[in-house]
Amino acid sequence: MAALMHRLRTWVTDAQTRHLLVQLAEANDRNRRLDERVAILQAANEGADRALREATGGARFDPDQPFGTVPPGGLFAWTKEEA
Repeated sequence: MAALMHRLRTWVTDAQTRHLLVQLAEANDRNRRLDERVAILQAANEGADRALREATGGARFDPDQPFGTVPPGGLFAWTKEEA
């Protein structure tokens, strides 16, 4: 009888292990697909950034408005124009 109980416990444990291995394989596949998608989106983002940088000359400071100064008309002058 003990051998039968051991066999049943082993069979249940093996079934649980197989189920968990299937779940792990699915999760790994999902992670691989997401990694590929992130890589594609990152390449597209870097390409768009490169194109924008080539078109505009890249980020730079405005020498007529150095950091720390308030622009003429105040900080929210653009909201007054739209109102």
